[in-house]
Formats: sequence, C-alpha cells, structure tokens
Amino acid sequence: MPRSRRVQEAVTLAALVTASCIGSVGLTLALTHLPALQSNAAANAGQAFGSAAAASSVVVLFYIARTFHHQGKESRMHRELLEAQRLELAMQRQVAEGQHKSAQQAAAAALRRQHQSLFRMAIGDPLLMDCWPGYGPDVTGDRRRQYMYANLVISHHAMCYELGYYTDDEVEEALFHTFGSAVTKEFWEATRSSRDSSTPYGGGMRKFYDLAESAYHRHVSGR
Repeated sequence: MPRSRRVQEAVTLAALVTASCIGSVGLTLALTHLPALQSNAAANAGQAFGSAAAASSVVVLFYIARTFHHQGKESRMHRELLEAQRLELAMQRQVAEGQHKSAQQAAAAALRRQHQSLFRMAIGDPLLMDCWPGYGPDVTGDRRRQYMYANLVISHHAMCYELGYYTDDEVEEALFHTFGSAVTKEFWEATRSSRDSSTPYGGGMRKFYDLAESAYHRHVSGR
C-alpha cells in the first residue's frame, strides 16, 4: 500500500472516531442538562439515542477492524514480496558465484594444459629439456624424461580433481594405482621438499597433495 494512502486512511479514521466521540458527548450533555429535555418523551428520546449511539459504535468498530485487517493483509503481502525478492537475490548470487568458480576452473585448466604442452615438448627434445630445472645431479637423461612424464601424469589427476571429475576417494584411488610405478614413486619422493615449499598452506592443490601423500604411503606400506 502506498504511504500516502495509509496516511489518508489513518487521518480519516481519526477524524471519524473524533467526530463520533464529540457528537456522543454533546448529545449526552444536551439530554441531561437542558430543562426542555427533562421529560418522559425526552427520556424515551435519550434511550433511542443510546441505542443509535451503540449502533454507531458498532459501525465504527467494524470500520476500525476492517481497516486493521486490510492493513495487516497489505503488510503480509509486502513481507512476502520482500522475502521473494531476497530469495531471488540469493539465487542470483549463487548463480554468479557458480559462474565465477567455473570461469576460474576453466582458466586454471587452460593454464595447466599449456604447462603440460611445454613439458611434452621438452620430453621430446633434449635441447628444450635443458631449459627446465633438473631434479638433482643424479637424475639425468632418460630418468629425467621419466620424471617429467610422471609429473604430467600426476598433473592430469590434479586437473581432473580440481574440475570436479574426481571425489577425494576417487582421486586417492587413482593415485594409488599410479604409484604402482616404481619410477613414479621415486619421482614423488624426490620432489617432496620442493612441493612442500611451493604449496605450504591450504587450498585445493594442497588438499590434492595431501591425498596423493596418503595414496603414496598406502602403496609403500602395502595397504
């Protein structure tokens, strides 16, 4: 309900109640104090007025009750409208957050694919491989290429996990199977310190590394 309409109804109601009260008081004084009205006929008239006043009061009360009911209904509709708007805004926010997360995941996947492409180029060309840092003085030649390929395999699992294709249990099982390769286990052990220093805190990648560590230790312990 518009504010001007509510104000108008309130003013009308106040004026009606005030006029009714003033009229009732005035007529009561007239019936009880004017000598010309102190007769049986006047008494009958007073009783008739009392009945009329009672009837008028009922009408006024009915009008007041109707007004309050109408205002209550309008207020309830207004609250329902506000709640619907709040739910709509919450839904729009969820959609926006989902789109933002999807965009972030797509960007991360594209970046990881580019990284994998660079790795694949280096694996096939010893000259390009020298552009990448090594895994230590004892890791050269074919073993270095194997380490780089193992890195690609684990990065593939990480990308699938980050994009939601793997649950925690599924990615751990996939990594457990991957660590069935002695070369991959050796790579994982050799790169642990650099991995811990590059991702020391929380986040999706840290969680993936923790799941990979769990799968690695399960395989090493034979569980």
